[in-house]
Amino acid sequence: MKKSMKGTIAIAAGIALLLGGGGSLAYWQGSAQTSTATIQTGELNVALTSGATWQVKRGSTTTDITSTLASFKMVPGDTIVYTVPFQTKANGTNLTANATIAWGGFAAVPAHLTPAVAGTYNGAAISGTSFDVASGTVNGQLVFTLTWPFGSNASADTAAATMNQSWNLGATTVTVTQTANGAS
Repeated sequence: MKKSMKGTIAIAAGIALLLGGGGSLAYWQGSAQTSTATIQTGELNVALTSGATWQVKRGSTTTDITSTLASFKMVPGDTIVYTVPFQTKANGTNLTANATIAWGGFAAVPAHLTPAVAGTYNGAAISGTSFDVASGTVNGQLVFTLTWPFGSNASADTAAATMNQSWNLGATTVTVTQTANGAS
């Protein structure tokens, strides 16, 4: 091999070493990272709250029987009022919701007794079986009333129909459901 060829090979090998592994390359570099980007979700909930009460009305007298309910025995002439507080939580920027009430109870109550259901939510009377859920934490109450008229249908107040009976005034369900948020 000629000297010039050997020299060319040696120069090429030296350049390859500098560029490939034996040498170093200098270049600039930069990077950026996003900061914490947390998003919070809302909530939609309904729950019974403490403070349910039982009252008996007889004539113009109303007596709280909440603490003595286990030993109380209803008789003709009594009106029983069962009040159950509840609370909704609706927190979300674009959240709209509706509540439905499946009024239960009273199924086994004799026909000559008068059952009634009512309630309030967010300071207004609940009309029927649904209401719009307000934003935030809002209180309501369900009210069950059972009136047993004295002497109006004494023949129906037989031992089999009304004596030593148990009637469930509860069994009511309140369900909250998100509705369309109205965004276009």
